[in-house]
Amino acid sequence: MITGMFLCSSFLVNAQTGNDTLPARQKIQEVIVSGIRARSVMPVTQLTLNQQQIEEQYYGADLPSVFNFTPSVNMYSDNGTGIGYSFFRIRGIDQTRINMTVNGIPVNDAESQGSFFNNFADLASSAGSIQIQRGVGTSTNGTASFGGSVNIQTKLLSDKPEVTVHAGYGSFNSKRFTTEYQSGLIDNKFAFYARMSDLSTDGYRQNSGSHIQSAFMSGGYFGKQSILKMNVMIGNAASTLAYMGVDQATLDTSRTTNYFNHNERDAFTQNFYQLQYSYNLNAYSGISASLYYVQGNAPRFQYFLDGSYNTYGYMNMPDAITGQDTFYTTDAIGSYRLNQQFSGGFANYYYNKGKIDFNAGFHANTFSSEHFMEVNWARILPSGILPDHRAYFNTGYKREVSAFLKLNYAVSDKLSAMIDLQVRNAQFSYTGEDLPFHRDTFSVENMSWLFINPKAGLRYHLNSNLSCYGMFGMTTREPTRFDYFLDEYPHQDIKQNDIKPEKVSDIEFGFNYHDSKWNLQVNGFHMAFTDQLVNTGQLNIVGIPITTNVSASYRQGIEIDLLWKPVAYLWLMNSSSFMKSNISNLTQYYDSAGAYTTYVGVGFTNTTSALTPAMIINQGIRLIPSDLFYLELMSHYVSQQYLDNTQDQQLSIKEFYFVNARLGLELKKWIKVGAPSIVLQINNITDAEYVTSGNTMGNIMNYDVNGIGQKSSTGLYFPAATRNLFVTLIWKF
Repeated sequence: MITGMFLCSSFLVNAQTGNDTLPARQKIQEVIVSGIRARSVMPVTQLTLNQQQIEEQYYGADLPSVFNFTPSVNMYSDNGTGIGYSFFRIRGIDQTRINMTVNGIPVNDAESQGSFFNNFADLASSAGSIQIQRGVGTSTNGTASFGGSVNIQTKLLSDKPEVTVHAGYGSFNSKRFTTEYQSGLIDNKFAFYARMSDLSTDGYRQNSGSHIQSAFMSGGYFGKQSILKMNVMIGNAASTLAYMGVDQATLDTSRTTNYFNHNERDAFTQNFYQLQYSYNLNAYSGISASLYYVQGNAPRFQYFLDGSYNTYGYMNMPDAITGQDTFYTTDAIGSYRLNQQFSGGFANYYYNKGKIDFNAGFHANTFSSEHFMEVNWARILPSGILPDHRAYFNTGYKREVSAFLKLNYAVSDKLSAMIDLQVRNAQFSYTGEDLPFHRDTFSVENMSWLFINPKAGLRYHLNSNLSCYGMFGMTTREPTRFDYFLDEYPHQDIKQNDIKPEKVSDIEFGFNYHDSKWNLQVNGFHMAFTDQLVNTGQLNIVGIPITTNVSASYRQGIEIDLLWKPVAYLWLMNSSSFMKSNISNLTQYYDSAGAYTTYVGVGFTNTTSALTPAMIINQGIRLIPSDLFYLELMSHYVSQQYLDNTQDQQLSIKEFYFVNARLGLELKKWIKVGAPSIVLQINNITDAEYVTSGNTMGNIMNYDVNGIGQKSSTGLYFPAATRNLFVTLIWKF
């Protein structure tokens, strides 16, 4: 695995044996996430990054940069730097289908099922470990683990006091300042941890800067067999909008172009509060429980509506509401707003003795999200309507209840069997309000889904170094609010059966080998999808791709994760994936005559899924000639990707390849106060001009009723930054 290449051989052993040697206080803190994580003996395609690995890879870019070099992962960012809005895919599957949790708290937005790392940037500074499961994985809390899951456990409270300061500066005026504090154990009962962070960048693209401030605080009381712990995570992010890519002509001549101007900005806040309790019943069993509350809001999402205020329907009921007969299309500045409340809790029980490793858990939450838009200014406003009025206002409600049972049973000294069963119920409802410019006239049916998600597998140990495994699992995922509405509010009556839930049947198999010099995992997978939701080629008003069900599709491939330590001071790695994806039948939509309101469908068969590269190859080397200095080189190759599902060569991202370098220098030989070090991160050292992701805005020219005509679509691309540097001073006391 990527970051695993950089650690001493003790990691190779720990990755296989689990946490049996951990101190008691550390073990009891980890109980809170043990129910949703996979143990190394389970037949699950997984990878766990420990705290040292995370610290060595993280320099200030968002979390996806930490695991971008792991198998089948590909990331991109709006502004090209990785600081700010950053996203990733696993096996070509986007973030709305990847379960994200922090200390067991679901991070995915309950309505959109997306996750936004910039809302709590610098979380990697407080991450103690990250487990990535590819495929359906084991049962977890929150959004369905459809393409994979990422579970983040924050740093544990330490027995020893410590202060750490990170101060960094780099290209595009990028800055990072982070301070961490561990109190150590006080009176053998209390411990505290705190982090304060400030990150900013001007962005690689024009007018694409971000400024994120965040904090994480944790405090705990240790009993003889228990711990009571409080976690608080606060994030404030402000960015200039850059969520639209650029067309090919602009990319060729001025690749840093951003179609938004410097006044089109957003601001988001997200605050997490968690109360945890863990209790060891005895040496082999225990219980844990957690309550959480998350508050999020968008105090600003300001953008310019160029002559389209009326066209987009925000004034769609003038006669009924205002009594006026005439409305004009006009330039306007709108601000999209959110106000979200999310609360819930979960409880787990574990039993681990002899041949039995058993976990059971229950989770429930409730979510509400107010969606509204304020018109801050318009060139033409009807009399009596003032600036900063609301153009629409509605609220979505989401509730979820789930329970799981997991059993890993040692059939013999060599063979173990796992069964995992989750039952999950999700419900959605909606209310809308009538406003002077908009009447919410369409009905939205109350929705409820009940899913049963089974998994089962075997692992066989041929000897102490080599084991093989196989697993089969199924997961079903409900559609999102945006799948139904195609906008911020419905444009027609909405019923639950308008869109079918997605289902995936996943087969995973592979083997693991490890010794003092080698750590190798090879796995294969076949994911068969029923009613998968795929992009249609259309975008809604805020740039989100519109999706539709396709009856059958699949993804299958092989993933390789290799770490080799030929000599004491040298590590070599390869992390590769080779995959084929297929959609059997698809109707792709094209905009008719550039109206962006009337679309014409064209049928395609046996096409490759959008943004799903056939190959991702990571290679790396780390050289540690002394305990004062190390040098690391990492390369990342991604083969051609299509922007939509039509396999159109003109709508594709060319293969790309870049190399990052990292140089670390310990300063303890020269500076005797604390433990200072300096790290230089050089991204894209070959100065390659490449594109990481994109989407389409389509139209058909001269389209006739027989479907014979000239098709054309416009691809929009997200350029990545050319060569850039970031230097960080790290000082531990």
